[in-house]
Amino acid sequence: LHKENPMLKFLLALSMGVFCVSPLQAGDVTPVTKSCQPGAKQAQCERWVTDIKKAVALAYKGDNGAQRTIAFCLSTGCHGAVAIDKVASCSWHLVIANSGSTTVLDSSNTRNTCRPMTAAEKDESRALASDLVQKIYKRPMVKTDQM
Repeated sequence: LHKENPMLKFLLALSMGVFCVSPLQAGDVTPVTKSCQPGAKQAQCERWVTDIKKAVALAYKGDNGAQRTIAFCLSTGCHGAVAIDKVASCSWHLVIANSGSTTVLDSSNTRNTCRPMTAAEKDESRALASDLVQKIYKRPMVKTDQM
């Protein structure tokens, strides 16, 4: 007769959790849209909120333009439409650098966004980017560090 081992069951559940739930979720690099404040820039802000939501769907399908939009908005806030997150912005710049469709401007944006960060922030950006490259392009990230 097969006897159940509770410790083995626990370890199995724990290991499944480790493989199924990464400590750095891809959601951490998805722009957080904000409520647009009334005023002169409200219309621009609302347009960016709509655009960024479309860009997210396209970016995960490998669309470089959408990836650039996300990286830009995470860095600048896009007229108050998105919460600024330099680590996430840097991660998307690293994804773009791994896309095979980079421009001189992409390299410059990567340096400008990523270089001023702390070593810990750079490590977090690399880890998030690695996860994104795997999800989007189904391959490991190539070291294209310009930080």
